[in-house]
Amino acid sequence: MADRSTEYREIPGLNGVGVVRHAGPMPPVARHTHQSVCATAIMSGVRILETAQGRWEAGAGQILAVPSDLPHRCQDAGTIEYAVVSMAPECFATAGLVPGLQPDRPEVVDDPVRFGDLLRLAELADRPASNLERQAALLAVMEPLCRSNAASTGTVEPAESERIATVRRHLESACADDVSLEELAAMAECSPCRLNRLFARAVGMPPHEYQILQRIRLVKTCIRNGLSLAQSAADAGFSDQSHMTRCFRRVMGMTPGVFAAGVRAPKNG
Repeated sequence: MADRSTEYREIPGLNGVGVVRHAGPMPPVARHTHQSVCATAIMSGVRILETAQGRWEAGAGQILAVPSDLPHRCQDAGTIEYAVVSMAPECFATAGLVPGLQPDRPEVVDDPVRFGDLLRLAELADRPASNLERQAALLAVMEPLCRSNAASTGTVEPAESERIATVRRHLESACADDVSLEELAAMAECSPCRLNRLFARAVGMPPHEYQILQRIRLVKTCIRNGLSLAQSAADAGFSDQSHMTRCFRRVMGMTPGVFAAGVRAPKNG
């Protein structure tokens, strides 16, 4: 990002989720509130926030999480680079979650995993992804900001196990469909948050990763059947060829072009 710049983007497919990126001197900001829960990842510099309860400071590698409707002011602390993700209350309600931040104060988080999760979510404002990938990234950021008892984590009942199996079969048979987590949760008769947890427990990975795995398998079949890389990407449900290449490399350790070359190479003997 160029110096002294501020950019705003909304993440496609995630209603109520916006991303603000800034690099340069801290812009002047008057006292204000947000209707959304806001989480800021600090890449460099320091972000200072003042409320009626005191002063909070977050530095590079930390997250500053601010509850909705909290009056606050951001102090000028010099040059800074950060990414803010704002999440509307509807995002939490749809997932079956209840925000758990204290209403009268922000929270400074020093956790590399959560920092990485927040940056990955922010990056989805600028690159293609499936509905499930975007929703999984949002859940990874929202869940730690919620009450621990907001979603049940009890044992899986037999009927529930069968519903998870139904979701799994759907992802296998219709992997190219850009299905949402809410649609899958309706099949399992539970909240999206609970489905994400139960599916990962039963299958070993969350729904979005399982969908990508099935899509990669379909791409391999398409390539073996002589389809072009662009057509393989379209048939498997990827946004475009670059989206397919990124996912294929992550799963297979090679690009689809390398795989295709190996499939089409003359056989020796």
